[in-house]
Amino acid sequence: MTMPRLLVFIPILFWVTSCATGPSNLVGLTALEPSRIAAEGAIIQNLFIATSRRRSDDASEFFSGEREQALNLANVDVSIPNSHVPGMLEQPKFGEREDVSKHFTIARPVVFDHSSSFVSQLNYALSKRAPEHREILVFVHGYNTNFSSAVLRVSQFVKDTGFKGVPLLFTWASRGRALDYVYDINSALQARFYLVQLAEILAGTHANSFSIVAHSMGNLVTLESMTQLIKQGFRPKADLNRVILAAPDVDLDLFDQYVSDLAPVRANIVVLVSKDDRALKLSRRIAGGVDRVGAADPETIAGRGLEVIDLTHIDDNSNVHHTKFAQSPEIVKLIGRGIADGNTLSTTATDGLENGIGSVFRGFRQVASGVGTVVTLGN
Repeated sequence: MTMPRLLVFIPILFWVTSCATGPSNLVGLTALEPSRIAAEGAIIQNLFIATSRRRSDDASEFFSGEREQALNLANVDVSIPNSHVPGMLEQPKFGEREDVSKHFTIARPVVFDHSSSFVSQLNYALSKRAPEHREILVFVHGYNTNFSSAVLRVSQFVKDTGFKGVPLLFTWASRGRALDYVYDINSALQARFYLVQLAEILAGTHANSFSIVAHSMGNLVTLESMTQLIKQGFRPKADLNRVILAAPDVDLDLFDQYVSDLAPVRANIVVLVSKDDRALKLSRRIAGGVDRVGAADPETIAGRGLEVIDLTHIDDNSNVHHTKFAQSPEIVKLIGRGIADGNTLSTTATDGLENGIGSVFRGFRQVASGVGTVVTLGN
C-alpha cells in the first residue's frame, strides 16, 4: 500500500471501527447500594467471566488488553437502569458522572483463585433457576473491544433477549484500539486454547444446556475452539442448544474447513449476515480481498448446510451496521425466543407473527443444494 493510500485508509479505519470499542466504563467505582437500586428501579445482573486477558495494574480497569498465559475466572455485577431502551447501551456522556438511574454501571468485581470456586458459584446460580432455565449462555465478543465494553454489551444483550439462564462472558485480549487489528487476530488465536479449557470446566457444572453467541472476530475464537473440541472427542453431558455466529469476521475460505469439521453440530448453528456491514467490508480489504462470512452472499453460506438469517434490510442505531444482533430490538427479541424455545430462528420468526416478532419477516427459502436455509428479515 502506497503512502497516499495509507493516509486515506487510516482515517477510514478509525471511522468504521470507532463504534466497536464503545464505552470505557470504570469497574467498581459505583457502589451498588441495594436500597438505592430498589428506589431507582434498576436491576442487577450478575455476570460470570472467563478471560485470557491479563489483570490490570489499574484496579478500575480490572482486566487489560494484554495477553495472559492462563485462564482467569471472575464475576461482576452490572446495574441496568429502569429507563433502558432495548437495543441501546446507556452510558454517561463526556464529563458526566455515572448515575444508576440512567446508566449501565459495573461493580463488585471478584476474581476466583480456583476453577472449583468458579464452578461452585455457577452451580449456585443455576440452582436458583427453574430446571428449564438451567442453561449457560456463553458470549464471545469481537475485535476492538475493551473489557468494560464487552461486559456492558453482553449485559445489554442478555437483558434485551430476556434470557433467564446464567450468562457468561468469554473475553479475550483485544486491546480495544482500531489500529491493533493484527494484534487482535493473534489474541483471538491464542484465546482458543482457553475457550477449550473453559468448555472443559463448564462440563463439570449442573447446567442442562449451553448456547453460544459469538460476534465479529469472536467467531474465529469460537470456531477454532469448537473444531478442536470435536476432534478430541469432547462430549459434555449437557445439551448444546444454539450456536449463533453474528457478523463473523472470518475468511470465507477458512470457514469452509470449519463447517466440514463441525458436521456433528451443524444443525445447531445459525449465521447472521448483513451485506451492508461496513466494518466487514473494511476487514475484507485488510485481509487481501477475501470475503468475510458476515458480509457474504446469504445463499453462499447456506450452501454449506447452515441456517442463515439475512439482516441486510434491518435498521439499527449505527451507521456501521456491524452489531445489528444486539442493537436492533426486534432481532434481539428474535434471538431470545430462539434460545428459549430451542427452535431455529427461522421457525421463531414465522411462529412469532402474532407476537410482533414476525413483523420483520420477509422470506424463507431453501437453497438450491437443498441442505441450508435462508431467512430474509426487514422491510
